[in-house]
This record gives sequence, C-alpha cells and structure tokens, in this order.
Amino acid sequence: MKKNMFENFKQKMQEKKGVALGDLLPAFVIVAAVMVLVVLLIYVFGVLGGAFTPLSAEANAASDAVTHTSRAIPLIGILFIILAIGALISILVVSLVGGARRRS
Repeated sequence: MKKNMFENFKQKMQEKKGVALGDLLPAFVIVAAVMVLVVLLIYVFGVLGGAFTPLSAEANAASDAVTHTSRAIPLIGILFIILAIGALISILVVSLVGGARRRS
C-alpha cells in the first residue's frame, strides 16, 4: 500500500508543469502577518505614549519604541518584494524548463 502511495505521488510530481502559487502562499502569509504585527505594535506604542505626561521617561520610551519599530516596515516591504520577485523567477524558470522537457 505504501509503495502504491509513493508511485501515485511520483506520478503526480512528473505531471506537474510548474510552481503553483498555492505552493508559495505560506511565505506570503508569513510576511504579511509580520507586517500586520509590526503595524499593531506601532499603534500600541503610540497609544501608550499618549497616556503618559509629555516629557516623562515613559513617554520618551514609547516614542523611541515607535521610532525603532517603524524602521522595520521598509525592511519587511523589501523582503516582500524580494519574495515576489523570487516567486516570479521560479515560476518562469520552471515553466521554461518544463516546456523544453516536454518538447524532447
């Protein structure tokens, strides 16, 4: 029975003609979740900073936390762009190699 399952899996992999976007979905979801969490952290730090008196140490700490957390947003955006470019390149390469293999 296990041999039959392995043969079915092997046959499906040979019939596969490219990288499906569903295969790349977990990476995009992780990056998007991290971006949402960073934005939520900035919001929470901003709300906490507003709760303290303006020139107190706590307000300064909350302001610094917002500043340092907001510096991560461009880095996450760059990571998302790199991931999208990598997905595009992998889809193109697999499509071209798969197309050449089918012709011969």
